[in-house]
Amino acid sequence: MHPSLPSIFYDFSSTALGVSAIFSVLFFYAVVKMFGFGDSNQFAVEGKTVVITGGSEGMGKAVACQLAEKGANIVIVARTLQKLQESIEAVRGSATNASKQRFHYISADLTNPEECERIISEVTEWNDGMPPDIVWCCAGYCTPGYFIETPIRTLKDQMDTVYWTAANTAHAVLRKWLVPINPSHQRPLPRRHLIFTCSTLAFVPIAGYAPYSPAKAAMRSLSDTLNQEIEIYNGSRASKERARATPADVKIHTVFPMGILSPGFDNEQLIKPALTKQLEAADKPQTPKEVARIAIEAIERGEYLITTMFVGNLMKGSALGPSPRNSWIRDTFTGWLSNLVFLQVVPDLRKQAFTWGKNNGVPTA
Repeated sequence: MHPSLPSIFYDFSSTALGVSAIFSVLFFYAVVKMFGFGDSNQFAVEGKTVVITGGSEGMGKAVACQLAEKGANIVIVARTLQKLQESIEAVRGSATNASKQRFHYISADLTNPEECERIISEVTEWNDGMPPDIVWCCAGYCTPGYFIETPIRTLKDQMDTVYWTAANTAHAVLRKWLVPINPSHQRPLPRRHLIFTCSTLAFVPIAGYAPYSPAKAAMRSLSDTLNQEIEIYNGSRASKERARATPADVKIHTVFPMGILSPGFDNEQLIKPALTKQLEAADKPQTPKEVARIAIEAIERGEYLITTMFVGNLMKGSALGPSPRNSWIRDTFTGWLSNLVFLQVVPDLRKQAFTWGKNNGVPTA
């Protein structure tokens, strides 16, 4: 007998056992999904009051219309009064029961934290003294460009309109939601949801988005931090003492679309560097309705970090780090695949940028 045969045999057996275990888990996962176990709707919105910032156009408007179709009461927030007035009629027209559902709009500048507090107070008064059940942050726009070619004022404006509009809104509503009460004096309320709209650029930066990507990365970091911090308040409801606890559990979600066909996207294309368009060739823009539908379905499944297409999912897989997983099986395998793919992708992005500079010289303002 060959002396090394036993060790080879045991190595092979261990490998085969590991592969069998993986396939068994995957098979079990597939069966669970096939028969719908654990697929109860975790984002039932009928009769709930939803605030959507950036709700006058694009993805925000699509989200408002689709949640109205599911029976929600909708409040849309944006700066431009005329757009709000036009959009609220479209939202009302999408309602499943317009005679019972309620609709409202508020014009506000979300870069001002006091305005965000005013919004939540106004919605609470409009909602018979109850704060909104769901807040979805869709406000913001992109001003692409190279870092040193972009004025400092524009860099600051992008952080204000992308990150701070979301952070200000989150701060205002969480301060309202997380006021402790004596649970014996009030019946438990349904779970509340805070939803951020981010971008896959928070996972994989692309040359030409220097004004925009850092703000989205900051939003992703805020989301991850709040995802942990919120458990302090959720945990208060499970305390044996329960003398003071928050009135409802809160769940955080963040959506990471790629390109979205909208007036904002059209404006981006006019000023976007040609190299940026080349580097993001794999991004096939989706309609606002498509992105809204995919995001809502994922929230209904209880997902935390949500992408809206396969390429975006690969980008997420490459950068999950310590973020919570939607599915430890699916996200782990996606992460392995993404890490292999991006061994080639990242050097290729840098090579394309180098070649562009070699052929065209430095960018001109």
